[in-house]
Amino acid sequence: MVKKTDMWEITKNVMRATNPLTAIIFDVVENSVSKSNKIVEKGDINEMEAEATRQEISTKIAALQAKVAQELAIANRIDTAEVVTIEEYYDVMGEGGLGLKGNKDSVTLGINGSGRNVTKRIYKFKGFRDKNLKDIKK
Repeated sequence: MVKKTDMWEITKNVMRATNPLTAIIFDVVENSVSKSNKIVEKGDINEMEAEATRQEISTKIAALQAKVAQELAIANRIDTAEVVTIEEYYDVMGEGGLGLKGNKDSVTLGINGSGRNVTKRIYKFKGFRDKNLKDIKK
């Protein structure tokens, strides 16, 4: 029978081999949890707050690294595909309002607004071609 801890190790190894982006996430999470548990056991609030700040920064850095790794993986796949189709969708929405309220003692003017920009990219890859020295020289 496979133990729960062994199954977790097997899962991590498979994920690392099949999706390199997850390796970054696994490492950050495992290190954070391990370090957090040690600090929580000590019970020092200041140390816990400092660690929470460190982990927040570390998570942001890992997210940026994952985005870079993802873009590199996409670029590599584009380079090795026979046919690549990229569809991009843009949606910009905005709304606003203006209000005026008055009574005998005062007048109030209010302005509000909100907006969002949505971008979506869909990559479609067909086929596979080896990159060889002749292709690279071109």
